[in-house]
Amino acid sequence: MSFETPAPANRLANIQSLRGIAAMLVVFSHLLIIESKYSPDQILGSWISFGMVGVDLFFVISGFIMVHVATNMQRGGTSSFEFLFARITRIYPLYWLVSAALLIVWLVRPDMVFSSFKTDPDIVKSFLLYPDSRDPLLAVGWTLIHEISFYLAFALALLLKPKWLLPFLLLWAGVIGLGQWANMGAELGAFGPVRRLLFSPLTYEFLAGALAGWVFHKWDAKFALPILLAGLALWVVTFYMLISAGHGMIENHMGRAVHFALPATLTVYGLAGLKTKLPNCTQTLGDWSYSLYLTHILSLTLFGRTWHKFAGDNKWDNLPALIILTAISILVAGLTYKFAEKPMLVLAKTLRRRIFPPA
Repeated sequence: MSFETPAPANRLANIQSLRGIAAMLVVFSHLLIIESKYSPDQILGSWISFGMVGVDLFFVISGFIMVHVATNMQRGGTSSFEFLFARITRIYPLYWLVSAALLIVWLVRPDMVFSSFKTDPDIVKSFLLYPDSRDPLLAVGWTLIHEISFYLAFALALLLKPKWLLPFLLLWAGVIGLGQWANMGAELGAFGPVRRLLFSPLTYEFLAGALAGWVFHKWDAKFALPILLAGLALWVVTFYMLISAGHGMIENHMGRAVHFALPATLTVYGLAGLKTKLPNCTQTLGDWSYSLYLTHILSLTLFGRTWHKFAGDNKWDNLPALIILTAISILVAGLTYKFAEKPMLVLAKTLRRRIFPPA
């Protein structure tokens, strides 16, 4: 996920809003699971599973923001380490806090946490966000594993002069392509978790966002509005074709990159260059997006179990229950941001200034 918050002077308000929208899309997709699990009847259609494209949006936003942040950064080893320090202190502290809470629940009531898992997760690898064949302790952690991989690779670009950024991105894309070609020629299961991560097609989404960021700064965000409209139109066409063909959300990573990378990239570029700002409430939701992303499954599950005790055999209670579940998820995210995430960000930035003082 893209969870970097640039300095206020460089902050792209509409991209912050898009983070909030992406997080809400993921919440909506998980509402389908909660309703089918805790209610005897359903009002949500399978089409809402496409809310998981919020993850694809996050990956594209990540690439875009990394190039945006790196535009005015000096190059060299110190800048590369500072970049990684900023990313690591942004991702891990809140992730560890939420994972620790989940671990406590597991120790007390293991049936509430891993009932749908085929095997228990590796706790150490989960906390480290190290690739594994098993799901991490916090289910959404699989996307953070990809984020960490993106950041580690992108840090290498900061060792090079700015003029080498585009060749670096193109070379990176070529390496992913070669890895995919080698994977197709390998025996089934020959690639382990680390190699699958390194050559994941989802990296194309990050690279697409990075390329959009490069073009954005190279040509001063030209044609933002028509590109945004083209992106939105492409989303409509893509969803229409998939739903008409009877498809649900695409789980295959290459399929996601093929179907969603382009509309997501056009949307990110267009919104970033749009002079009209989205409503302030969406920017607030964007501020809370990381907290919302990490906590919403816990919120939905906990209060979904409460709903299950009162759920009737008719559908009259589903709509208000789903609205309440969504509101509770947002409320928990807001509280988490205020009392946990924001203080962590302040501390991380203080440490960053001490370790990497401004020139």
